[in-house]
Amino acid sequence: MVFGSDYLDEVMLLNPPEKALPDHLLDVYYSCERPATVQLDLIVFFDTGRIRAFRLNHWRCDPDDPSVKTVRLNLPDWLVYQADGVVPESQWVLSCMLEAAVTYPHVFSDEEELVADNDVAFLKPIPVFERPVKRHQLCLPWSLSMLKLNPHFLQKQCPVEQETVELFSSVFASTGKNLGITKTLNPFNNKALEYSRVKGVSSPRCMFSMWILVTRHCQGKLCGLFHHIDDLNDYVSPALFLTHSGQLHIQMTGGAGESSAYLSPFKVHLREWCQITVMVLVTRVTVSMVCIDMEQRTNYYVDDMFRHDITLDDTEGQFVIGGSKYIKSVEGYYGPLVYHRNRVLPLTMSEVVIPDVVRAVNLTGWLHTCQALHQEINMKIVEYSHQAKQSQEPDTCFDFYYEWMINNRQPLQPQCELWEETYPRRRQAMKLVKILAFKHGGRGVSLAAVGRALYSLSIHRLHRGGKTEAVSTILPLLLQAGCLADNRALHMASVLYSSGLGVKKQPFKSWLVALLAAQEDDRLALMHLGHLHHQGLHGFPVDLALAYAYYANIALQTASVRRYPTPEQMTMGLDEVMLLNPPQEAVPNHLLYVFYSCKEPAMVQLDLVVFFDTDLSDIIRLHHWRCDPFDPTIKPVRLKLPDWLAYQTDEIFPDSLWVLSAMLEAAVTYPVSDDGEELVSAEDVATMEPVPYFDRPVKRLQLCKSWSTQMLLLTPRFSKQQCPLEQETVQMFSSVFASTGENFGITKTLDPFNNKPLEYSRVRAISSPWCMFSMWILVTRHCQEKLCGLFHHIDDLSDYISPALFLTKSGQLHIQMTGGLGDSSAHLSLFKVHLREWCRITVMILMKRVTISMVCIDKKQKTDYSGSYIFENGITLDDTEGYFVIGGGKYTKGVEGYFGPLVYHRNKVIPPTLSEAVIPDVVRAVNLTGWLHTCQALHQEINMKIIEYSHQAKQSQEPDTCFDAFGKLFVQNTQPSKPQCELWEETHPHRKLSMKLVKILAFKHGGRGVSPAAVGRALYSLSLHRLHKGGKTEAVSTILPLLLQAGCLADNRALHMASVLYSSGLGVKKQPYKSWLLALLAAQEDDRLALLHLGHLHHQGLHGFPVDLALAYGYYANIALQTTVDRQNPTPEQTFVEAVYLNNEEVLNLQTDKDHHIFQWLKLQARQGATEAENAIGRMLFWGQQGVSPNIQEAVRHYERGAVRWEDPVSMYDYGIVLLQGQGVEKDIPKAVGFLKKAMEKNFVPAINALAWYYEQHEKDYEKAVKLWEQADQLKSPDAAFNLGIMYSQGLYPGKAADNFMAYQYFLKSAQRGHIRGAVKLAETWTTGIPGRVDRRPSDAVLWVKWAAGHNGYLGHVLRKGLDSYLKRDT
Repeated sequence: MVFGSDYLDEVMLLNPPEKALPDHLLDVYYSCERPATVQLDLIVFFDTGRIRAFRLNHWRCDPDDPSVKTVRLNLPDWLVYQADGVVPESQWVLSCMLEAAVTYPHVFSDEEELVADNDVAFLKPIPVFERPVKRHQLCLPWSLSMLKLNPHFLQKQCPVEQETVELFSSVFASTGKNLGITKTLNPFNNKALEYSRVKGVSSPRCMFSMWILVTRHCQGKLCGLFHHIDDLNDYVSPALFLTHSGQLHIQMTGGAGESSAYLSPFKVHLREWCQITVMVLVTRVTVSMVCIDMEQRTNYYVDDMFRHDITLDDTEGQFVIGGSKYIKSVEGYYGPLVYHRNRVLPLTMSEVVIPDVVRAVNLTGWLHTCQALHQEINMKIVEYSHQAKQSQEPDTCFDFYYEWMINNRQPLQPQCELWEETYPRRRQAMKLVKILAFKHGGRGVSLAAVGRALYSLSIHRLHRGGKTEAVSTILPLLLQAGCLADNRALHMASVLYSSGLGVKKQPFKSWLVALLAAQEDDRLALMHLGHLHHQGLHGFPVDLALAYAYYANIALQTASVRRYPTPEQMTMGLDEVMLLNPPQEAVPNHLLYVFYSCKEPAMVQLDLVVFFDTDLSDIIRLHHWRCDPFDPTIKPVRLKLPDWLAYQTDEIFPDSLWVLSAMLEAAVTYPVSDDGEELVSAEDVATMEPVPYFDRPVKRLQLCKSWSTQMLLLTPRFSKQQCPLEQETVQMFSSVFASTGENFGITKTLDPFNNKPLEYSRVRAISSPWCMFSMWILVTRHCQEKLCGLFHHIDDLSDYISPALFLTKSGQLHIQMTGGLGDSSAHLSLFKVHLREWCRITVMILMKRVTISMVCIDKKQKTDYSGSYIFENGITLDDTEGYFVIGGGKYTKGVEGYFGPLVYHRNKVIPPTLSEAVIPDVVRAVNLTGWLHTCQALHQEINMKIIEYSHQAKQSQEPDTCFDAFGKLFVQNTQPSKPQCELWEETHPHRKLSMKLVKILAFKHGGRGVSPAAVGRALYSLSLHRLHKGGKTEAVSTILPLLLQAGCLADNRALHMASVLYSSGLGVKKQPYKSWLLALLAAQEDDRLALLHLGHLHHQGLHGFPVDLALAYGYYANIALQTTVDRQNPTPEQTFVEAVYLNNEEVLNLQTDKDHHIFQWLKLQARQGATEAENAIGRMLFWGQQGVSPNIQEAVRHYERGAVRWEDPVSMYDYGIVLLQGQGVEKDIPKAVGFLKKAMEKNFVPAINALAWYYEQHEKDYEKAVKLWEQADQLKSPDAAFNLGIMYSQGLYPGKAADNFMAYQYFLKSAQRGHIRGAVKLAETWTTGIPGRVDRRPSDAVLWVKWAAGHNGYLGHVLRKGLDSYLKRDT
């Protein structure tokens, strides 16, 4: 790949990083004319104003050998890593820059270097606490270095600890009993994390998020969701319960042990997966819930301030998910639970995605299917019971319906009634309903009875079939029986899917069916799930706490099996001890559950008995604890077996005698003497096989840093904490935007603060906001609609939320806010916005009070207004949700005028004063009001001249030579001779020509039809004539006053031309701000070329203006949308945009016109039947391609000849389209459809799309239209993909609801195929995103609307004129 040309001195950074990251691989392209050196430097800017440069790399550049070199960036440690005592701290870094340069030795100095070319890239420094910690290679003593010779020690490192803990990552079927999942947390090994955790015990800053599907609300006062129990068996923070009414009960404990709680105003949905998030911020607790039903999301939010401090020590006691010893659990299913120990991450609804494990098990899909089956069977029970009571004989409807459904032919009589039709797989179930109804005379038939009958039928068929092939036929019956509450069927189906007996093995489907049965307390299903999670079968991870919950449930139920305690034993308080899940092999760190009970105070001890090959044995006490009488308990014990039994031996662990076997022994003992003798009243043993020596793991030793190093780590991090520099004040817009009063504006989003205190303040203020925004606006005309957008906020559901500021038709301000429950209220200001004056509008939000003030500035005069309003429903403002819009948006039009800078204070209010209202520098520099005042004076003068000269013209007075006399008087300062001008005829010398044109036009038209706009057009034509006559750039300065006056008189062509001259400096001094002013004026009047010019200006950041993608998108989107409209309405002023390169002689030679020999040759070929020539001529004439002037009527004649005489499908399509739309010919829809059908029969893809459009627009036959569009889409038609996207977005797709995501996929497809309207729709989606489905991609959105805008026909007309001038050598 060659980037340069002729091997000039050139260097380019191809992939510079955006942030200062360690070890980034940088590609550098370089070339040179003669031997040189390429050097790569880092320049760092500190907050003290100091600048340092570092040489990162340098290498030789060989001449005439352009290359790409990959360099690993070795940035300084203090810039990319956290300071830890080894990595030093540095001064605060504001920014840094990479600079690559091609250098030569200086001619006159040995030390200086001559830079031939360079390239730079700016890097953002990463905030201190987000940087990684450098892993140092600490030298080990000789003894430990020897250990590294063993390959198992090569990866001995301290474990990396995370602040985020996944307490539960599976799905748990809860039966609503006193059983749940118990979890404990240990202190951090990392000293820094542990310091933060301990510090946060009394002022916690944490959150947990859990998924829950509730099948029935709590049947007691409270049911457990997630709670924390301390070592004294008391509830401590946090505790979350579900009430009898379905509300959430949130309970927290303070430092003095006092507890308080509050209820959520919302209720947990039934049979929907809901994510419940609890954020604890010192004394504020925020609870949010998002429930997802299919693709619909519902969110709730509440927060409360606890009067006492909250204390939370997560290493104390244990956490319980579900029920426990003191409270029952919720009936339903518990999903994953994530706990952030030291931080809070506020989530938006768009970020809430159902976890993969929940999506894989698909519980809600099963519930929806069963609900539909229940409804159908209930309906059939009612109808068949009614027939049975009337003693009607059952007919053979099912056989006939089956014959009709399966064999696709119409049955003979009798016909089924409409309510008897059903899905073929459910026929047997419905037949059983019918049999049971007639058998019992319409009485006693229930869903459960049908389920039992289905299960019996499936067993009978399996027994009768006798082979595994019969399994696949009975599975639908088993699943339907399971839907109808037969747990035996569910368990049997689970076993079949798990074993793969007769069906394909499906572990997740087996797990789903087992969960359903277990939730109904089926013992076999509980045992199956316990075994599944205990052993980690079928790819599921081992989860001992989950396995314990299932085992404990069945253990408490089982009365006949000795292996588990009976309820009678528990009630009587017998001496009993049992090992519930002993390991089969001697593995390390096994979590063993021990059930024990006693009738008197006793001790429970757990011993390990080891038998060696020397006939020796050894007893090792592993654990012991107290047993309280009449309190049967299950205790988890972590087995800490001897290292020589569980691990391989090394230089640290000694070898042992050969172990034959081992045994665990648990016993309940009572002391019988003072000598320590004990009486064993109950015991249980379990044998363990020793793991073969070479199959044992190697113990990973934690080789950690010394105490002194740990102290060094603590010192810089916690004694001198540095927070990233973030400001509460956000400059949301800092330029000037010309608004045309359409649905275009500037879209902005805000991110949460990285600074924790600032983010805490922001989150805390969501329900009681304390913020303000201030914007500048110049309105040229009041709103022509009911409301026009100034500044508004859209949430993820496309609803207006706080704040929303609009302008009314009367000029008043409409202020709208949204409360916590989603209710909106609004107020109107008593004052009106001034026209053609810059006004600063300030909105201050203080909890429920909103104060709006306005200061308007006209030259040196200031006028201020103010009003204050109370919103009784409260105000909720989360500025990280959704997006903000300045001006017009998707749902409202913008104000006609100009938007200036907008500043938003996120967490503070600064009451404005009149003296502080100073016009911003960018507004002052563009000087819009100065232009408007000057133009107003010119308009007044010209209107006065029009009236007077028209009066003279009507009286037939001959025009005199007053202008010459006045010019002599004004310029030469001498007294002219006669004739003298009247007083009203005097004017400024620069305006003499304008006034002369007024006089000429007035006398030419007899004083009628003369207007300022007509004078402006005449001035523009005169300026072009003078420029063409002058022929040199010097003539530009003489015509500029004419262009500016023409622009004042509403000729946008003159404004755009003057803007280009000032921008390029052609014949005049380059003045970027004056060029910007003129472009803004033309763009505000919707001039396409000016809009494109401004979009390019802000997209590329030209002439010193900063890059602003949102602003560039606002301009590009405007002209892009106009392009789609312009292409539907071709005019002679439009020309098809083509890619013609001036260095491509072949393409240049194809440019032609009507008199050119190429065009004449094509006409000859067309008359002789060459369809390609006919198509080419028609295309040139219709679109104005290849230099031919557009002539739609003549193009239609060529289309007609190609369609009728030559029967060419392309011509038939083109002719059909112009007939359909009435372009250049009288509209004839039947004739158009006929030609389109003929073209489609010849497999011309665009004709298929056009016919579909006809059926959708004229026949309203959406099914036929969609069918044709899908056919064309398969053939890569861009129009078809776009139209399918429209059908999805507007909810017109037959049988389907509106689906913006499907619409987006089709818009993306159409844009990639080159469809302009598809590109516009794609850009709209990428600008705002689709929450949870499509992320915002503003930079890509700008590129797509820019591409669409570049196809505008009026732009093509200008480009064609330039190309024609080039071809004629008229530069």
